[in-house]
Amino acid sequence: MLFIHEVATDHRIWHSQRDYFSHRYWVISIDVLGHGQTEWPPIELSIEREAFHVQRLLTQLGTGPAFIVGVSMGAAVAMRVALDAPALVRGLVLISPWHYPNSHVKNLVERLLRMKASRDMTDYMDLFLRYAMPSADVEPHLSKAELLRAIGSVQNPRAVVDAWTACLAFDVRNQLGQIQAPSLIVAGMNDLFTPPYLARSVAEELPIKELEIWEGNAHFPFLENHARFNRRLEAFILSRAE
Repeated sequence: MLFIHEVATDHRIWHSQRDYFSHRYWVISIDVLGHGQTEWPPIELSIEREAFHVQRLLTQLGTGPAFIVGVSMGAAVAMRVALDAPALVRGLVLISPWHYPNSHVKNLVERLLRMKASRDMTDYMDLFLRYAMPSADVEPHLSKAELLRAIGSVQNPRAVVDAWTACLAFDVRNQLGQIQAPSLIVAGMNDLFTPPYLARSVAEELPIKELEIWEGNAHFPFLENHARFNRRLEAFILSRAE
């Protein structure tokens, strides 16, 4: 199982999944596009190049076909891997996905990048959480919002800009029909950052998929309701067992 994070976060957002799955599965959570402890040269600035590095990692580790789980930007990387190296992908789990940056996403990203112009990530995270975990969700999940804020505050601001630049150039419209790996798509009804209609658009193009829109959750359902997500992910994996 390979987990890929969202912009302005890193591998630590998957801690509940690591705790739940690591004693039964080989769990790999990575930092991508200059986040966390990684470095990212400008020449490598694309979702496609990140997908290539994921392919190389899985090949070097000898994992065989893997279940790839990604949220938002991470889902974009996962879809690209499935398109470019289908033999490495046993299943996809796409959380809050989009298959191209429509006007809504572009406008929000441009606002986020203006916020990033401040001296640190504080303004950026305030705006991001306003959309990714709106007020109706923050109160019952305050500790999760604070975890996201803490992780975001230590990311390299340049890497955040570079990652969003890569996202704005990503477009796999009319390509997802080529993906034969079974896919589970999970989105939150209250997500204002990537609203659930974007997940539905992704699902419409995928040949083999299950789509779930969760009431009461927003951009990070695996973090907001980790117990439900872990059970659902395990059920998806077991349903694909040979």
